[in-house]
Amino acid sequence: MGWRFHKVLSIFPGLRVNLSKGGLSTSVGPRGADINIGKGGVTTNAGIPGTGISYRQKMGKSGSWMGIGTLVVGLALAGYKYSDRIMHLFSPGQTPRSAIGTLVNGVPRGTAAANAVTAQAVAATGTRYIHRGNTNLRDAPADSATTLKKETRGTQVTLLAVSGKWSKVQDGSLTGWVKSSILGENPPN
Repeated sequence: MGWRFHKVLSIFPGLRVNLSKGGLSTSVGPRGADINIGKGGVTTNAGIPGTGISYRQKMGKSGSWMGIGTLVVGLALAGYKYSDRIMHLFSPGQTPRSAIGTLVNGVPRGTAAANAVTAQAVAATGTRYIHRGNTNLRDAPADSATTLKKETRGTQVTLLAVSGKWSKVQDGSLTGWVKSSILGENPPN
């Protein structure tokens, strides 16, 4: 058995770059209904999530209308699901719908758990330091909440409130929630 290598880099939702021993390719659309463009040509992919059942067809072959139909449906779904994020790239001054809408990654924003954490928050003050790099500053105290910023190790933030495993902090003009366990009173070594 030979060595294999495969790495997928997500550029933004609906657009991925695939790296492998065989070369570089790009996938457009949501997983399970995407189009792949690589050195071997253009391929459409459709699958039923969680079943392992999928259909893959190269574009341009005779009888490829099902593949073209899959492509159209996949792109339509991707456009609908990610249209607010895509539009936000072209008009950064406006808040995307996902930041003010009722759904975040398919989960209701006002979940009971996030509301309970917010309601139980106790006001706090002081300066804290981020002790783990690439930490998510989120708009709500939930793992599914929208990431406002990726915090770097050593960043100084102002503590505003604490509620269990979540802490509300301010970093410059951004206010959001981080896991309490990544905060320290002293700068990291």
